[in-house]
Amino acid sequence: MFYLECPPPPGLQPFVTQFWLVRAEPQARYEKILPGPEAHLILNLSDPYRLISPPDGSGDLNGSGKTATSRGTEVSTGFYAGLQRSYLISENPDQLFNVGARLTPFGMAAFTSLPPSGFQNRVMDAESVLPGFSNLRESLANPEPEQAFAAMTAFLQQRLRPGYQADPRTEKATHILAHQDVEISVLARDLGISTSTLERIIMRDCGTTAKAYSDVCRFNRIVKQAAALPKGSVPGRELLHLADYYDQPHLIRTFRRFSGFTPSEYLEVVQNYGAEYATFVPLEEVIG
Repeated sequence: MFYLECPPPPGLQPFVTQFWLVRAEPQARYEKILPGPEAHLILNLSDPYRLISPPDGSGDLNGSGKTATSRGTEVSTGFYAGLQRSYLISENPDQLFNVGARLTPFGMAAFTSLPPSGFQNRVMDAESVLPGFSNLRESLANPEPEQAFAAMTAFLQQRLRPGYQADPRTEKATHILAHQDVEISVLARDLGISTSTLERIIMRDCGTTAKAYSDVCRFNRIVKQAAALPKGSVPGRELLHLADYYDQPHLIRTFRRFSGFTPSEYLEVVQNYGAEYATFVPLEEVIG
């Protein structure tokens, strides 16, 4: 696998945190993508993917308002994956070749005036959000990483909303929530605002509630720690030690809600492939 990251130029910060490029053979036919604290804008330079609805059928995977069928929804050239409340399942092409931008939860607001709430828990054709994005594929048939990063940088710089600035309260709140457990009321007090004001600005800038974002961030931290546990660890005991959950049933419910796995199932798969697959979990088959 070839994977490379590149920091964005100052003009795209704090909206973009990283550019990345991956070129590899997939570890398995399918991949379960677990929710995390950032969004992704992706240019696909390989064959199309299929995104498959979780077994409960709740996912609006194509941004059309229609739930994908059991056959899945094809995503081809460019797509935007907003903040997710649950996992996604991807059927991989034979070869992976993507270049992407990792965005902060409030990042897309810098490039479009569309309400951020319309992007969350969805994977959308990037053209519906950022017209012209798919044209990059024509000029990047087989790019060197530097060329791909430069093209992504230029595209996003051209689409920055003139004079747009991130609300420093949103910026600080989401940074804190991404890195530590803190009660929303305590965070609001530390920022010098009311809880209702904090919830309002997070919804305005990120399209989700502060509590929902906090829950996803907490799970993301735990799952990365879990993936690094040594083989032979007892999932319930070890994970309860890592996280302040009430009890093992609470832990299992949370794991299932965000990942579709029990802790034992998750550790069995990830320890087989390695901690680098903590949030992009290979699957040989899709059940359900």
